[in-house]
Amino acid sequence: MSSTFVENICLPYLLGAQNEDGGWGFHTGSTSRAEPTAWALIALLEVSSSDSHKQAASKALQFLGSCQLPDGSWPSSPELREGSWVTSVVCLALLARKECAENVARGLTWLSNELPGEARTVHRLIRRIFAKKPAGQNVSYFGWSWTVGTASWVEPTSHAIIFLRMMPPQLLSSAAESRRRMGETMLYDRMCVSGGWNSGNPMVYGVPGEPQVSSTVWALLALHEHPDRPEIQKSLAWLQAHSSAIQSPASLALTIIAFNAYGRLDASLIESLRGMYEKNEILWNVPEVAWATLAMSATQSWLQPKSYGKAD
Repeated sequence: MSSTFVENICLPYLLGAQNEDGGWGFHTGSTSRAEPTAWALIALLEVSSSDSHKQAASKALQFLGSCQLPDGSWPSSPELREGSWVTSVVCLALLARKECAENVARGLTWLSNELPGEARTVHRLIRRIFAKKPAGQNVSYFGWSWTVGTASWVEPTSHAIIFLRMMPPQLLSSAAESRRRMGETMLYDRMCVSGGWNSGNPMVYGVPGEPQVSSTVWALLALHEHPDRPEIQKSLAWLQAHSSAIQSPASLALTIIAFNAYGRLDASLIESLRGMYEKNEILWNVPEVAWATLAMSATQSWLQPKSYGKAD
């Protein structure tokens, strides 16, 4: 049933939403952007091998290659000339493609060198002078930001770690590996008291922050190498306890992906996701459909470490 839904609903939607330039916007007919294009490409490469899907993937690869900035990053919007967190997602989409190895290497260098605001010298000096420290977190830990020069947040940090975890180990520089370890430390430090994560702060004005589904899923996927840690088990328990109340197709698809990754497949959640389509008739956006495709995929190869040499 899951494969039928993917083949009859998700993949036709993605093919129909692709623009002439090879990219996808967030919605059918909207301007192509790197982020929705990357997710659509990941979904196509995960579940499809037909000629039409291969052609769509090839056009997407060309589009993403054309969007890369001279410094190796990708912008969040085509009119911008500054890199962003989207670089991690695009690199993840391109990672297994031999012909994209140079693009990925340049993106990796940018991600390894790009520091969030709190890790830069001027911010460290300000904190030292005024002794300002956000409650409930260690400001010496940092990850990645949404935009250049701003503070670390849970989701862009998680996306960067997922990409770095997929990289062949021999291609990771010491700087990249150091950033990955620091990012993991930051995520554990930012976990909410009840388990799970929100966008950034575990405490707000001394009050425990409320976890969010999407942030929790991305952090769990980033920390997948540590399934037995008590923080992971506590966060999985939080997600499980709240899964039946999820109303958003995006959040539900992401929840299924997380449970699949940790060997906790729940068929009832897949039925709920299909029900959301029947009720709303695909009023979803491109990333949501891509995540639904990945959630219902029999394989999870997009979350497995890669090695170069595949170019089919």
